Amino acid sequence: MKQNVLQNRAAGFYAGLLAAVFCVASAAAYGITFSGIQYKEPIFNVTVCILLAVAAVASAVMLFVDLLAPFAPVLLCAGSGIALLMYVHAIIWPISDTIYGIEPFTHMTELTLCAVLLVLSFVISEVSLYLKKIKKAA
Repeated sequence: MKQNVLQNRAAGFYAGLLAAVFCVASAAAYGITFSGIQYKEPIFNVTVCILLAVAAVASAVMLFVDLLAPFAPVLLCAGSGIALLMYVHAIIWPISDTIYGIEPFTHMTELTLCAVLLVLSFVISEVSLYLKKIKKAA
């Protein structure tokens, strides 16, 4: 008899899938909200969106392959961590200008939403890294 695919999955599998969903959500939020915003310097970097999407899709596929499942969170951590750092690099000037009163950045809500989604994707992928992905056979 064929077993259900999700029957032998552990908590790390579901945490990895949740992190992949947050990666896709943060890529969509960043791409939709920041692609049209103009500031002194470009604050939109399409590489962030591509990196998050590729990491999310590749790690989700890896989670369903038993031999590759333990390595999926590594890809998620790397992808979401690098994307987070690229995001911080892109938004540092608008935040600095706002803090020092040079020129207010009017899109702080969108900026905060994207930052929260990116941090959640990174933290959940980090948690998934240390959890089991596959249950041991009884």
